[in-house]
Amino acid sequence: MTPGPITTDAAAGVGVDTTDGTMKWELFEENRTLTTRSGQMIVNDGEFGKWNDTDEGRVKCFLTPDEGFGDAIESLVIVLYRLPIIAKRDATTGAWSFKWDDDALYLTSTGLRKGLEQLKVAPLWVGILNSDDEVPRQEREGVADRLLEEFNCVPVFIPHDTLKQFYQGFCKGTLWPLFHMVSSATDHTEHTTRFDDRLWRVYMNVNRMFRDKVVEVYDGDRALIWVHDYHLMLLPQASRSRLSGVKIGFFLHIPWPSSEVYRVLPWRNELLKGMLSATLLGFHLFDYARHFLSACVRLLNLEHEANRGSLGLEYDGRHVMLRVSHIGVDPERFSEGLSAPSLTDRVAEFKERFADCTVLGAVDDLDLIKGIALKLMGFQRYLDSAPKMRGKVVLVQVAIPKAARVKESVRNEIRELVAAINNKHGDGSGRRPVWYLEESISFESRLALYSIMDALVVTPIRDGLNLIPYEYIVSTSEGKGQLILSEFTGCSRALSSAERVNPWDLEKLSNVLDMVVQKAIAAAPEVELKRRADKAYVSAHSSQQWAQSFLHDLKEASEPAQVVVKVGPLAGLPGVLAYDEFTLLNRSAVLRAYKAAKRRLFLFDYDGTLTSITDQSSQMAHAWARPSEAVAANLDTLSKDPLNDVYIMSGRKTEVPEAGLNNSPTIGIAAEHGFFYRKKNSKEWNRLLEDADLSWMELALRIMLMYTDRTDGSYVEQKKAGLVWHYLDADREFGSWQAKEMRDHLESLLSPFSVQVVTGYGRLQVRMAAMNKGVMVETILRDMPEPPDFVLCCGDDRTDEDMFAYLDTHLDPSVKQFTCTVGVKPSHARYYLHSSNEVGALLETLVTGSYPRGVRPRPRGGSVSLADLVPDDEGSSSTPAVPQRTNGPRTSASGQKRRGLASSLPSQ
Repeated sequence: MTPGPITTDAAAGVGVDTTDGTMKWELFEENRTLTTRSGQMIVNDGEFGKWNDTDEGRVKCFLTPDEGFGDAIESLVIVLYRLPIIAKRDATTGAWSFKWDDDALYLTSTGLRKGLEQLKVAPLWVGILNSDDEVPRQEREGVADRLLEEFNCVPVFIPHDTLKQFYQGFCKGTLWPLFHMVSSATDHTEHTTRFDDRLWRVYMNVNRMFRDKVVEVYDGDRALIWVHDYHLMLLPQASRSRLSGVKIGFFLHIPWPSSEVYRVLPWRNELLKGMLSATLLGFHLFDYARHFLSACVRLLNLEHEANRGSLGLEYDGRHVMLRVSHIGVDPERFSEGLSAPSLTDRVAEFKERFADCTVLGAVDDLDLIKGIALKLMGFQRYLDSAPKMRGKVVLVQVAIPKAARVKESVRNEIRELVAAINNKHGDGSGRRPVWYLEESISFESRLALYSIMDALVVTPIRDGLNLIPYEYIVSTSEGKGQLILSEFTGCSRALSSAERVNPWDLEKLSNVLDMVVQKAIAAAPEVELKRRADKAYVSAHSSQQWAQSFLHDLKEASEPAQVVVKVGPLAGLPGVLAYDEFTLLNRSAVLRAYKAAKRRLFLFDYDGTLTSITDQSSQMAHAWARPSEAVAANLDTLSKDPLNDVYIMSGRKTEVPEAGLNNSPTIGIAAEHGFFYRKKNSKEWNRLLEDADLSWMELALRIMLMYTDRTDGSYVEQKKAGLVWHYLDADREFGSWQAKEMRDHLESLLSPFSVQVVTGYGRLQVRMAAMNKGVMVETILRDMPEPPDFVLCCGDDRTDEDMFAYLDTHLDPSVKQFTCTVGVKPSHARYYLHSSNEVGALLETLVTGSYPRGVRPRPRGGSVSLADLVPDDEGSSSTPAVPQRTNGPRTSASGQKRRGLASSLPSQ
């Protein structure tokens, strides 16, 4: 039937037509709740017809905390080559003994088990038994029953001869060097390298044996299977052929090589298809995921995707997710070990042996890719250049021999280098500059060594997973903890305090060694500050957190794929552009306008304008960035002129610009884009929006933390009225990629709130929509005793565009206006300068009142600013020509079309 008309009653509510034709009144009630998958939204309309004058927002969101995965995961099967069990057989009685191997799975076994316990998940472990003795056939059933009962482990019994061909032959002999990109076109006999088909068949056979065991123990549709590392790359496909619909996670703990290197493997497609049968693929670094995607594109003609912070592929009618996350260590294990009474004697022994010495240390596998020889060469060069350090610095190098990959040529080269250094630089009293230990080292000995080391030196030429720097950071003592890491090791980007080096550059390595030793001797305060920052990072990114996060993604991976954004192979790479639309700021013209003005207003952004933030800036460098002493002094001088009003327009918290400007009382500050501001000659902080609804921050924070978890090197800066996601330390392409995805994600979820999502250089922020630097400029102009006739406004990112746009549209045309962006890029600003160094030079010009003719000295970086080529007396007018906005290139004052930047340079 046709429904009747809807009627309303202001006193009762809204009339709703029901299916039987009768009317039912929907009353306005308090605290209506909308429950979603990720949380709840509370809508409080209050009493109908009555004004709600409370301070509380009408809509509030909060997220339901995870209840743990125990209820959601009925079972979990973890498959790895070796079980995390140490098995020994008594030679006399033949009895077997078993215990957990805390260093299994690349030193993460303990943390992984703890993480699973926190999730209330008791996994079933599948793998071979780690024992030198082969289990006789008649004892296998008893051993298997005992392992299952005591450790929840299921062994895969494989003959030792087969294991030797599988592990040493194919895994370590073929896959390991190729995936680390150290394989050669010729073998040890100088003949062309050949791939052995027999070893490939052994690899396939062992993966099938693992498949049979997994199928045997798999117990239902709700179970998850988590496969680890390159030994079992065929297992996902083999398992899926028997277990349709199963969710399989696969994590690769070694690098994935460039597609140009990988494609030489005869069985390249088989390995790719084996991995692509997994539901979720994990890699330590975005570089490895990118190489994998490139191999899929080039060899299998697949397209990759980006969706809500996750990478993905469509393969064989399925959606395969990719995850980038670096594994961590278990900090609690190291804390407990350091407090053990038995450690005291060992530490005392090391301290006595290396008394009065700066101790550099390293723990590496005895392997070519670990770069031990390069490290020794760099250390030798350092000692050659610093003879006064003889007897005052020592390198303790532990080289752990691995039977599967120790080459005599590598061993002999290292020993020869150690002997040469000690013979040349020993002091004759028994002290030698290199202590070389070629042996396995116990957990307790590692802790003792870490605790007395002033710095760790790790220089691999290619390294996928190396947790030694993480171990060192959580174990070292106060005042120590410096890191020298090869830029080719996986964790070098995550540990922002590390000195990154190219181990092949021996001169740079020698210089870095000298710098680290000098800091250790001087007990530089920054060493301890950096150690604390890195320790906080390592503690927050533990192996427990890594496991929980991976399993969370695996559990959620069954959701259908949503609309994704196709990403090309060059997406995110910066372009090289030159713009005709901008006029280089002429400092001479600014100085003339400044001298002629009667009331002046200066507006300066903080980061990137007064401080130097570059593509090399780390999280720590960003946190500690502050203007130079010269810039701070010049700003203070300008602000003390009664004709000047100087404001710093910062997105940072209030204390950051205050400290950076030495708490100058005459400089006005707007923090958090103006949410808080302090006027000139005032200590009181005011709020621009007194009744702001900040209930959106909890939801936005949860989203940002999710992306942080998936983007190594990123972090969230929490402010009182906003949030900023920083990704300068992340892989540049991946960080930019993730920022674009997060922006879409946040904008869709936060659409009911009055907020803005704004991107900047290496960061993405969420702020109040009614709060920006343009609004703050309006407030400053309104509060000035008289309107200015000179305005200089400088900024470097998108948040500063609000200032430029407001000034461009609201200032009287007679005002001498200089809006200036730092860097050549599209902007509302009328002028540009190249860098923060040029902003500093401009301030110096205004303070000193003069600008020397000719070209100034080159700034650090080697380039000469075009502004530096302009003489003081250029032009006769005291007012610079204001660029006219057109749809095409701007025109000069003479009406001629401006040339590109390159053509503006003087001819050679």
